[in-house]
Amino acid sequence: MWARATCRASIYRGTTPSDFGDPVPDNTTPAATGVLAAIEERDSRVWDPATQTARVVRVGKAAMPSTTDVLTGDRVRDDTHGVLYLVQNVTRPRAAGRVPDVQLDLKRIGDDGG
Repeated sequence: MWARATCRASIYRGTTPSDFGDPVPDNTTPAATGVLAAIEERDSRVWDPATQTARVVRVGKAAMPSTTDVLTGDRVRDDTHGVLYLVQNVTRPRAAGRVPDVQLDLKRIGDDGG
């Protein structure tokens, strides 16, 4: 991993059926644990055309080792800080001479107060 890791993370994938048969994210069985990750959240200003005002939106980004099996739609849990993110996009950059880290666009979907 080329980026400086800020935490260890777990990756959750898949769904289980609810009592009514609807798919519910399976956050109990991790697909991978102990993955080094560099996760950061930043503020981004966006224009809301409906209300004609500027809004501040939190944007999450992460970098993981190039061999990490992570897909769009997976959930990443920051085990160090107890925050759960949804993976919105996965980018696997190409470079000559070395394999860059996997870049993730994240959306914060919860935390356990840790």
